[in-house]
Amino acid sequence: MLVYLVKNKDMIITRNLKEEIIEQLKTKELVRIPASEEDYFSVAYTIPFKIEYHENEIVTMGLATYVHEKIIAQLIILFSKVFEEKNEDFDILGSNSGVQIPKFEGGYYMPDVMIVKDEPNFKPNSNCIITNPYLIVEVLSDSTKNFDLSEKLPEYKLLDSLQQVIYINPKKVNVSTYTRTENPNAWLNQDFYSLEDSITVEGENISLADIYRKIRFENR
Repeated sequence: MLVYLVKNKDMIITRNLKEEIIEQLKTKELVRIPASEEDYFSVAYTIPFKIEYHENEIVTMGLATYVHEKIIAQLIILFSKVFEEKNEDFDILGSNSGVQIPKFEGGYYMPDVMIVKDEPNFKPNSNCIITNPYLIVEVLSDSTKNFDLSEKLPEYKLLDSLQQVIYINPKKVNVSTYTRTENPNAWLNQDFYSLEDSITVEGENISLADIYRKIRFENR
């Protein structure tokens, strides 16, 4: 287990990894701490907020905002309407379920919403980390936007089962979708900026007006 020695005035304070993460979140919006996969799992189940693992670093932003969670709740309702009439078996999951990226150095992420088609495949010795997501949604924030788009998106595209990734900006009307084409290595990116626009999910339209229902933007 990682142990941190921190100088505080004339004293040396010892902190474990969990304490170090919580302490750094007091002054940082996004915390990145070098750690092993073993270190990650030692705290992943004990911290009450989203914590991810990317290229030998623990990455976390702490608790989500009210608007962030409101959009997620609305999306789950909308997805339920889209998928409930499908003949195939789909499960809609929230952000407490993890995704494993099949790479040597390991990658564990916690999408805000995840849809699994048919039976879920789990990481060995886990019942909460899934390896076959069908659709992933991330609600962006100022602190995680670059990480989500520049670092996580290329990792998500490595998942053979994944067919669509959706990014939602909670501060203004802006939704981006990445949809896998018939060529599995080619993705179609579409960006939407109007409440009158709609995104297509599993052949059904979902309007941005419904996604942002009752959301009040600060600049309006």
